[in-house]
Amino acid sequence: MPKRHEHHKRAQDNESLSAALNHTIPHCVDWAVTMLFYAGLHYIDAFLAGKNAHPLNHEARDEEIESNGSLSPIYRDYRRLKDLSRAARYEIANFGPDQLNTARQRLAKIKQHLGV
Repeated sequence: MPKRHEHHKRAQDNESLSAALNHTIPHCVDWAVTMLFYAGLHYIDAFLAGKNAHPLNHEARDEEIESNGSLSPIYRDYRRLKDLSRAARYEIANFGPDQLNTARQRLAKIKQHLGV
């Protein structure tokens, strides 16, 4: 299982990749949103790894976030990021600046809650 610092590093790398993409091209914005979702996922997994919890799939992670009293306050933000990412990947959403800003705000709330 990945260690806490490995999840944290992957989260930072995903945020960096999101920022590096050309945000004037819709499919790049879609991937930038997706990278922000995966950054959030890894920040959460870093928190959980610190508690020796390692969800093996999205369903287990969703359940842990929703039911864990320490994480439940950020469940809506995480789910919104996940939904945006899914729309970007499977629905060919062609997102613009509004959706990217929404994703950034949701990730910021997750990070703030986790103290990252």
